[in-house]
Amino acid sequence: MKNRFQTTAVLFFILALAGCSYFTYQVNPQLKQYDPQVGYRFENLKAPEKTDGLFVILTFSGGGTRAAALSYGVLEKLRDTKIHWEGQERRLLDEVDVISSVSGGSFTAAYYGLFGDELFDPEKFRKVFLYRNMESELFLSMLNPVNWVRLASPYFGRIDLAVEIYDREIFREKTFGDLTTQGKRPFIMINATDMTIGSQFTFIQEQFDLMCSDLNGVHVARAVAASSNFPIAFTPMTMNNYAGTCGYQERTWMAEASKDLIDNPPRFNRVRIARTYKNSSERPYIHLLDGGVADNIGLRAPLVAVTSNDLPWNLPNKINQGKIKKLVVIVVDARTDPETRTDKSACSPWLPTIVDDIATVPMSNYSFETVQALHDTFEYLRSAARNYDDCENILKKESPSANMPYKRPLHVDTYGIYVGFDQIKDQDKKNHFMNMKTSFCLKPEEVDDLRKIGPEILDNSEEFQSLLKDL
Repeated sequence: MKNRFQTTAVLFFILALAGCSYFTYQVNPQLKQYDPQVGYRFENLKAPEKTDGLFVILTFSGGGTRAAALSYGVLEKLRDTKIHWEGQERRLLDEVDVISSVSGGSFTAAYYGLFGDELFDPEKFRKVFLYRNMESELFLSMLNPVNWVRLASPYFGRIDLAVEIYDREIFREKTFGDLTTQGKRPFIMINATDMTIGSQFTFIQEQFDLMCSDLNGVHVARAVAASSNFPIAFTPMTMNNYAGTCGYQERTWMAEASKDLIDNPPRFNRVRIARTYKNSSERPYIHLLDGGVADNIGLRAPLVAVTSNDLPWNLPNKINQGKIKKLVVIVVDARTDPETRTDKSACSPWLPTIVDDIATVPMSNYSFETVQALHDTFEYLRSAARNYDDCENILKKESPSANMPYKRPLHVDTYGIYVGFDQIKDQDKKNHFMNMKTSFCLKPEEVDDLRKIGPEILDNSEEFQSLLKDL
């Protein structure tokens, strides 16, 4: 009994020496002075060998290791796809400009953003994550008596244990400052969900400007953990809000958008949400959950960039200036549709089933509408030039001396490519993937199946084949 008491006393003494930081979350640093030209922003990522002529956006969905492996397979396919563009032969992967990710897909996106082609080394990402029982390691860390004491703190939760493991075992304690220093595309947009207002929270400096926080000092593992922070399984992640301390100035579009409630409700809502972060007295802390709660395929932010000039990395200006000749968006969606017995019983479902359905089913349904919005946008871009020509022909016929009141829209080739299990033609194979579980632990053969099916779906995609033909 005496030895046990001594051991406990020594343990508490060691913990006391570790300091208060041992019992609290990693605090995001304060931004000393707002500067719209500094930090992790798309416009700060330059690469001399890339052009905007062929602009490629990838979005990686949620779905645990299943999503990470499917995204990985797609990146392998793009690596192995050779194209001819602007007089040079290169890999299609080298033309990727933006990757927007959610939950499980954020592991693959973040690792590629940090380490590039090292992603494909069998001893790297596959070993440290894809083929690893991360779920078991997370559970065992919670059983560690030392962590019991830490978890008793109201400022340290299960999500913070996950951050430490991801930081140490996967991302090597890299920060967004490392991504900024690299200064090369693709621009990695890791998405979480603001729990209080239910909106998307993206780990880019534009988001952190609102909170007067310096994203460069935030560990990438923290962003990935927030993005994959499934409700109940993990505690919400806390971010400090320092708004009002760095001289932040609103972007011009925000004042204009605040008047658009009737004419453009989505734009009005974007500025309404942005301004909630500016009130640090009301919201001194921001709590984040899984990005899939707000957008399970990571497409909403890129869609805003395609349709609006509001974002700093907006595409309409580039298109109108003739910089973008081909615009490609590849949506990688690991959505499943597992068989369930819930509706076959009068008994109330268990809490885990309820939480899982609430967190995933509505957003999976909404994802279809988001993909359709992308296709509608691309059809509008394709038809703009055709409509202009039709109007001009009518005008010249009715009034030969008259001129069109505006310039002809520049033509841009668009390719909306969807990679999802719904596209699998073989029914048995389709059922195999549709019933694959969502977790951070899959069998090696399941991971390999996912790595193979992504390229197979791309090969069977008419839009993808059209892209390859045009290149």
